Amino acid sequence: MFDLKNILVYANSNIQIIGIFIAIIGGLVATKLLNAKIEKDTLEEKLNRIIKEIEFNTFKKSGKENRIYLKKKEDYMYYIHDKIIEEDFDISNYDDYDLTEEQRTAIIEEVKEIIRGALVIFKEPHTTSEVESILKQNHIKENTIEYDIYYYVGSETGKSTRNGFGYPGLLPNLQDVRLSSHFSSLQENLEERDLNNRIDELNELLKWKIIEKEDIESKIKAINSNLNIKKDVLLFIFITIFAIIIPQVILSIYPIFINFKWLKYVFSIYSINSFIISMCLMLWYIYKLFLNISKNNAK
Repeated sequence: MFDLKNILVYANSNIQIIGIFIAIIGGLVATKLLNAKIEKDTLEEKLNRIIKEIEFNTFKKSGKENRIYLKKKEDYMYYIHDKIIEEDFDISNYDDYDLTEEQRTAIIEEVKEIIRGALVIFKEPHTTSEVESILKQNHIKENTIEYDIYYYVGSETGKSTRNGFGYPGLLPNLQDVRLSSHFSSLQENLEERDLNNRIDELNELLKWKIIEKEDIESKIKAINSNLNIKKDVLLFIFITIFAIIIPQVILSIYPIFINFKWLKYVFSIYSINSFIISMCLMLWYIYKLFLNISKNNAK
């Protein structure tokens, strides 16, 4: 068995067998990487599309919520206008119109700003009959809450009366001051209901799109972990160096075995051990590879 010729033939056969296995496993790894890359690109493309859908539907939802807010804001401003005429300045007792405290505070500040603007254009002495012409001269658009507030301020300042809050008017003369004629029509109420229903649908759609997005992200993360082949590369480098390159180098200098016969025993033991260890490692790697493929197919 330890004849030099037999050792050389055995070592050469081992190198060939290990080389064939490395080539086979390399092909499997390359196929795995290629398939994973294709799947990752497909998932990333799908993820980008879902992100765009989420952004688009979020924008649509925001637009519809803003339309509802503007409608509630308009209604609330008319409500405040009527409260001012009634001299009800207890804001704590005002209806909330399904608006947050922050939103109501901002709207009230906006009404105050309109009143300040009205006081500027009505600072000169005028009569109540001149109010409409003054508003037209200042291009205040009719049939708006701004016009009604300006009209109220003009009517009150035309009579030179002031309240204790620094705003025009004590008890208004209802012959001079018009109460708000703004009422939500049936069409407006139906439109608001339709907007709320559409927002609920968009919320449901966004919920599922976010779940789908998270699912794809988790799949991409799993693929990325599979694409991390540093350990695989180190394994093949180890096998290539110790089971192929080193034995091949030793085979090229085998004449020294003639002078140092004990080296052929060392080389034989090394060749046998490297072959057994390399084969075990490669069989274990193939088993692990197919185990991962089975798990992915099960998912």
